[in-house]
Amino acid sequence: MNDESIGAATYSPEDNKLRLYPYSRLPKELYERVRAAGFSWAPKQELFVAPMWTPQREDLLVELCGKIGDEDKSLVERAEERAERFSDYSDKRGQDAEQAHAAVETIAGNIPFGQPILVGHHSERHARKDAERIENGMRRAVKMWETSEYWKDRARGAVHAAKYKEQPDVRARRIKKLEAEQRGQARGKEAAEKAVRFWQGKFVGVAKDGTKTPIEIIESNRETICRILGSSYELSFYASTGLDGQSNFSGWDVLKPDGERYQNCPSMAVSELQAVAFSYYARVIASCDRWLMHYGNRLMYEREMLAADGGTVADRTGPEKGGAVRCWASHSGGWSYIQKVNKVSVT
Repeated sequence: MNDESIGAATYSPEDNKLRLYPYSRLPKELYERVRAAGFSWAPKQELFVAPMWTPQREDLLVELCGKIGDEDKSLVERAEERAERFSDYSDKRGQDAEQAHAAVETIAGNIPFGQPILVGHHSERHARKDAERIENGMRRAVKMWETSEYWKDRARGAVHAAKYKEQPDVRARRIKKLEAEQRGQARGKEAAEKAVRFWQGKFVGVAKDGTKTPIEIIESNRETICRILGSSYELSFYASTGLDGQSNFSGWDVLKPDGERYQNCPSMAVSELQAVAFSYYARVIASCDRWLMHYGNRLMYEREMLAADGGTVADRTGPEKGGAVRCWASHSGGWSYIQKVNKVSVT
């Protein structure tokens, strides 16, 4: 951690974004590092913002700022600020359009009504220049009006989108997605823990005669270990061998006999690969734990907010036989009728 922080860092559970408010212009090396971590500069707000939380981005902000605080502005407040900026853009483009149109009228006002270009006359060149200026000016005016309307639509959409995310049904769907992602991280951790048990020699193999013996992670079992790694997706991983600085080969590759490894693939002893595996899966488990804690906190926040809003319509009324629920996959005009309710599983 730096002795002096370079700014203030915040996190908002509403949009799952990390923000960095620098006290001053960042040095080039630090700026490149922040950009490489996925932060982008928002000049109007004078801050760096990342599109979503990750453990690596959180660690970077803790290193640079010492701690990460709560974001003071709500999603709607931030959207209203954006809408205000978009309205300013719209007004400026509208003014540009009027100026362009006024310039066209000034040029056209100096030309007698219905006056054609006199071919061969000394005024022909000037008349064609005026016609070109009028055409370019009208094209610019139309372009500016279209841009002005675009920013008006963005201003209306910014606030609408923020308020939409706060609707109970939208929040409930977001909770469902977060729960699915949480289960995915749990499965990843479970697979990593299974791999650790394998490399600890806690897996039991079944011989042809039916006897069961632990698969020892020793050099004499090299062929067996190689075969298991090649047939198991959960146990496959890439081991950095340091060859040419950055070369990576799977554990299955480096355990193959000399004649079967492909070009430039080195051989590793079982004990060497075992050490690499312990280090790799320890990092995987630590990362999964960070994500699981993050999803747990987000779900706690979203559920509390949903409860404060009174929950969804289904939460308040509950499903009953004879009722209906709207379902996009339904063949009955978007509604599915309830035939039976399982009182044990339905909450």
